[in-house]
Formats: sequence, structure tokens, C-alpha cells
Amino acid sequence: MNKSCLLLLSLFAGAFSFSAPARAQVSANVPVDSHYYDSIDKLSGMGYLDSLPNGARPYSRQQMARWVLEAERKAAEKPLPAYLADDLAALKQLVAPEAAALQGEGKGQDSFRLRKLTFGTGYLHSDRFTYRDRRTASEWAPFGEKRNGHKIGRNGGLGAELEASGNLGSEVALGIQGRAAWDKDNEGTASLEEAYVKTRTGAWAWELGREALVWGQGASGNLLLGNNMKPLTLIQAHLNEPIQAGGFFRFLGQVDFHAFYGRLDGDRAADAAGWGRQDYNHPGLLGLRLDVTPARWFTLGLSRVSLLGGDGNGLDSHDWGKWSYGHNADHKDKWDDIAGLDFRFRLPGVQFYGEMYGEDQAHGLPSDWGYRGGVYFPQLTKDGSWDLLLETAYTNQDWYTHGTYQDGWTYSGDILGDAMGSDARKYYARVNHYFPGADRLGLYYQRTERERGMDGPVVQEAGLTGRKKLKENLYLNGTVGYAAVKQGSKDHALFAGAEAEWEF
Repeated sequence: MNKSCLLLLSLFAGAFSFSAPARAQVSANVPVDSHYYDSIDKLSGMGYLDSLPNGARPYSRQQMARWVLEAERKAAEKPLPAYLADDLAALKQLVAPEAAALQGEGKGQDSFRLRKLTFGTGYLHSDRFTYRDRRTASEWAPFGEKRNGHKIGRNGGLGAELEASGNLGSEVALGIQGRAAWDKDNEGTASLEEAYVKTRTGAWAWELGREALVWGQGASGNLLLGNNMKPLTLIQAHLNEPIQAGGFFRFLGQVDFHAFYGRLDGDRAADAAGWGRQDYNHPGLLGLRLDVTPARWFTLGLSRVSLLGGDGNGLDSHDWGKWSYGHNADHKDKWDDIAGLDFRFRLPGVQFYGEMYGEDQAHGLPSDWGYRGGVYFPQLTKDGSWDLLLETAYTNQDWYTHGTYQDGWTYSGDILGDAMGSDARKYYARVNHYFPGADRLGLYYQRTERERGMDGPVVQEAGLTGRKKLKENLYLNGTVGYAAVKQGSKDHALFAGAEAEWEF
């Protein structure tokens, strides 16, 4: 899409000269919806991690094991508060084989096995089940974001999930997530949420299968790529773990690179025709991302994701040439891009982060910008038992829409990025309180002004969340929330849900 893509590709080619770090092996990934990502963010904010986690998730089990060891070394100098010590102990138990291998005490190969089993129930009292986005072929609902494409059904439901992962030898890892649920709106559903195989050659890891990806730094969503949609089947190539750049690029510090390709759904043309629009079945989704961390207090991600091709809309060699340097066709566009950057600054007692992406292009540069900015205070109190996060995001009327792909940036009825959609503004605040024993309570508030130029709905949502450790490896998670959707009249939604989670 733009000149930055050429930099991405040149660094990608140069990275082939990198060697794998000592004791680096293939390990399964930790799913992006795992609560352990909150643990990593908290340890980072409290100053217990030397390296700064970047914005490309999921992280591998081995990456998390490195952070566990970093935190333990730091804790020897700066004792952990009781609640954070318990959280770190639980995280260490999760990645114990990988941590042992990094210390030279084992092979780091944890066999493929069941990792987590969850049973839950919830009750949603709502005027409507879902709402239609008028600019794209997508739907949204209160309490429906960042759920891998699942919407909560009304008037009670049951659900169960399982996660299994591990190694088949030293160079092959597998991951599986399954889900079954029932409610009156969705009826009975069962799905294989994630299923992938991962291997490597040297410093490079290769993955094939279905997996949720998150690119960016947002807490309430991600403008470019997130788990608002169901996981997409992809082929991926990325560095096995971030490594130190060498030679001329040494100033970049820790470097990480990801590339993927997948195909979107095959009923887009029929769906668009039902709304008097046009689209193409099976368009491709191609993503490139470079993360650099030149200092322990700063990380930067450069990304480009392209929606391209499709049945009857294939790219020839001339088209690919134009795509490579970001030429924008005046008509009969065969691709659409979102590209730009995200970043995080980590300072004592505060972190600043943001996302800044352009949709489509103009003369090789992004245009139609969307933004997200946030500030995280990990220590409202001296021991960090209270923290606060504030965030806002904005998109203009051209975001997630396109003249060729008139279903927009969607997959199976969900936006690929932030569920706020186009021409929208979001405000988000969250405060957490942590207790010894890895327990926590959280309170959040979110206001989303959707389709503002079309007098779209204003959605206000607030919720109380909690996590209680009942006994070793058994947790109880709960949420109670209220939402109001105002567009002329006002719709209301009340939600209460609880789930028991066993970790193995």
C-alpha cells in the first residue's frame, strides 16, 4: 500500500540472516483471550519485565516463560506484592516446562494435553439480540465485542469450552480450542474455534490452521485486526520469538516479524446483492507486520493488511506490481488496505499507547485515518493493587468500507477490527482491584457513538467483572453489566454470567 511496506519487506528479507536464540524451540501459543495476558501487562506495568511485550499476539508459551524468569529475577531485588506473587506463581505453573528448559533443566517439550476446561451460564435480558451496521455487512450487540465472533443469546444459555495444546517432538506443536453452547437465539452450536500446527526452520516458525490474531495495543478493541471476528484459517510465517537485530539494523533492538494469508467467506456476493450492493466471494486477506523494540521503554509496530482478489477479481502480475508500491486505482480497485503503526511507551508509573492507521491510500501513503490512544496507570496505590486505564478511539466514514468490497472489512458478519465500525468514536475506562490469591475485581464503562454522520446509535455499557480462585487450578469468573442503546427511543440490556474454569 505505501512506502513503509517496502521497508517491511526489506527487513523481512534481511532477517533471514538471523540465527535462532539459544534453547529456542517450537512451543504452542497462549490463546489471545487468556487472562494471562492481563498478568503480563500487569508485570510489565509494575516494572518487573526488562523486555517490553510488543503488539503482535498470540505470544508463545516460550515467550511467556522468558517473562516469568525475568520477573523472578527482578523480584529478587524488588519483592513482589502478595497479589502479584500469586499471579506470577500461577503463570509459572502454566509454562513450567518451557521455563525449566530456558534454565537448562529440561527439554521444554510439554506433550499435547488438555490445558483448560470451562463451563458457564449467562442470562441476557435485552430488547434485541443483535443490531445491523448500515455501512458494512456486519452485526453488533452489547457485551458482544472481543468474543471470537460470538453474540450472547437472550433469556439464558449454557456453554462449555476446552483448550488443548502441546508438542509432538521438539519441532512440532499443536493447539486446539473447542466450544459448544446453547441459547434461544443461537440455538445449539458446536465449533472448533482454533486448530493449528506449528513448526520451524531455524529462527522462523510456520503455522497452518485456524487461530485468533490480535495486532495492536488497544484494550477495548483493535482498529486493524482483533478477536471481534471468529478465528480465520491462515498460513503464517513469523519469527519463532523476537530476536536482536544485527549489523546495520542493530539500532532497532528486538525485532519481530509476522506474515499471514487467508481467505474470507464464500457468500459475500449473495449477501451484498441482498442489500443492493456488490462483492466477491473468497477474497484474500494478506497481512505483514514488523515490531521493533529499540529500548526497554518503547515498542513500535508497523502493519499492512490487504483485502484483495476474490472469485472473478484475481490480481495479475501487473496488479501485484502496483500493490507492492501502493498505487491506488481510480476505478475497478482489486484490493483495499489498512496500514500504519501502533506503539507503547513504558515510563515509571504510567504507560502511553496508541494505534494510528490509514484506510485505503493516496499516492502511496495511507489516507482516511483512524486513531486510538490510551494511558495506563498500573499503580494508583503504592503496591499496585489498584490500577486505571483510559482509552479513546476514532474512525471516519470511509473506515471498513470500500467500493469494490461493499460488504466491507467483515468476516462471517463481524468486522475484522474494532466492532465500533466506521464513522464512530469510543470512550473506555477501566479500574481493577487485585487481592492476594490471584483474585480481582474490575469495573469498566464504555460509550460508543456509532455511524455519527447518519445519526446512528449511542451505546453506553458498564460492567463489573470478577475472578476468584476457589482452589488449586479452579477459578470462578463472573460479569454483571448494563447497556443502553439510544437511537430515538432507548433499548436496554442487562447481563449476568458466571463460569467455572479448570486449568490442568
